[in-house]
Amino acid sequence: MAINPLSTPVNMAQNAQGSSNTSAAGSLLKDNSTEQRTQLPASRSGQFKLVAPDERLSKLVDIYGEKKLKQMGIVECATCSSRTYIDGSDDPGVSFKSPSHVSPEASFAAVMSHEQEHVSNEQADAKSKDAEVVAQSVRIFTSICPECGKSYASGGVTKTTVASKGGYDDKAKTYAGNLVDAKL
Repeated sequence: MAINPLSTPVNMAQNAQGSSNTSAAGSLLKDNSTEQRTQLPASRSGQFKLVAPDERLSKLVDIYGEKKLKQMGIVECATCSSRTYIDGSDDPGVSFKSPSHVSPEASFAAVMSHEQEHVSNEQADAKSKDAEVVAQSVRIFTSICPECGKSYASGGVTKTTVASKGGYDDKAKTYAGNLVDAKL
């Protein structure tokens, strides 16, 4: 059952049971299916009331504030809905070559996947040049939306270090492995 935050416990019980087994403040609610009784506290029973559908959003803004409602996803954040991602590298085989919108919740997965494309392309490029990848690192940057306060991935950087496979020539190989590798 969906719970409306502006409904009263009395009204929720009426909607769930389809009956109106209620009386004044501090009344007992009878649940016909389980025969359990729940007593509402006298101090809180009178403070709940139904709010008209067209006034619900403004009532929620009064109670929680607009920023909190944006964090909960009830009110759309203009900054997050207009945020786009675009790749700034010269790597032609990756995503985000044209501006693309990604929600803050999906941004971490999208940016990490994009950076993994760079990792794979760099490894394939090194293999085609008969070189080896010495080191690779990926950094994901995070930011917080100033309007709604949600955390999102704001970008990433992939760094790759590649070295050629031919380390020593034939003369140097004879001296390799001694106390000091020397090239004569």
